[in-house]
Amino acid sequence: MKALILYVVFVLIGAAIAAGISYYVEMYVSVTAGLITFLALFFTNFVTAWLAVIFAMDGSLRNATGRAEQLEIEAKTRRAH
Repeated sequence: MKALILYVVFVLIGAAIAAGISYYVEMYVSVTAGLITFLALFFTNFVTAWLAVIFAMDGSLRNATGRAEQLEIEAKTRRAH
């Protein structure tokens, strides 16, 4: 539950930052460039927010995919049979 709350918070912060940056790009370049900037930052935000949650929860990104735990579970299953 803590990870989900952190993820939502990080996504909201990232969306606000993306909106702010794209607003300035829109003012100084064009509406199209602002939209492209916003969309690129907005969708990148989801991946970045997830990595930030993993880093905040574990303190490192060494086991971001959970591979170590999966290998341990598979080894225990093989030993049990």
